[in-house]
Amino acid sequence: MLTRTAHDAGSTPTLPVSRPTILAWSLDLSDPRWDVSAEAACLTDAELSRAARGTSSVRRRRVLVRAGLRRVLGGLLGLSPGDVPVGTDRGRPVLPGNELVLSCSASEDLALIAVADRGALGVDVERHRDGGTSALEEGWLADEELVRLRALPGHARGVAITRAWTQKEAVLKARGTGLVRLPVDTVTPVSDGGPVAELHVSRIPVPPGYVASAATGTPVGPDLPAPVTLVPGGRE
Repeated sequence: MLTRTAHDAGSTPTLPVSRPTILAWSLDLSDPRWDVSAEAACLTDAELSRAARGTSSVRRRRVLVRAGLRRVLGGLLGLSPGDVPVGTDRGRPVLPGNELVLSCSASEDLALIAVADRGALGVDVERHRDGGTSALEEGWLADEELVRLRALPGHARGVAITRAWTQKEAVLKARGTGLVRLPVDTVTPVSDGGPVAELHVSRIPVPPGYVASAATGTPVGPDLPAPVTLVPGGRE
């Protein structure tokens, strides 16, 4: 079971022991108090090199998310962030030799970090803006999804489309394939949660203007607990 240690990773939400324990944290990437150079101090050379392959905003996001992940894992494992042996496998964060399952996502000013003590896990967050119904014609929605989406009232359709995308991304991350698999082949329930083949998708509570979903191997309920906020300075 995931627990907090002296290296504070924030308050630990709990779930029934019959289900996997899934914890989530969020970061406001726009917070001007972030000291990117200080956060980067716990990253490896390989992580810094990857972060540098992009614009200044991309580097900022990659540094803050990776440092946040290290901080979270340090709190769970009782290690300093720089000593956490986190690696990367086909773009996914992994902990070699440890059963913890990790997933991260970011969109504009919001990032999510999630950790499960077992099973499959994928998370995705997306910025939502009204008027995005053109996605109905982009080819990544299955026929069954299109029928359900077109049956929704106009004011609900846009956010449902964004949610469907986050669910597809979360499922593909949980399977370890990413967008190597075509999103159209992953059929979502066109609702806040439900089964998607062998997985289950749930809503992650996030600030207005964003939509986020998790995919897990075992149902964890319609919603995950609200993420704990990671803030500059190491406290929530």
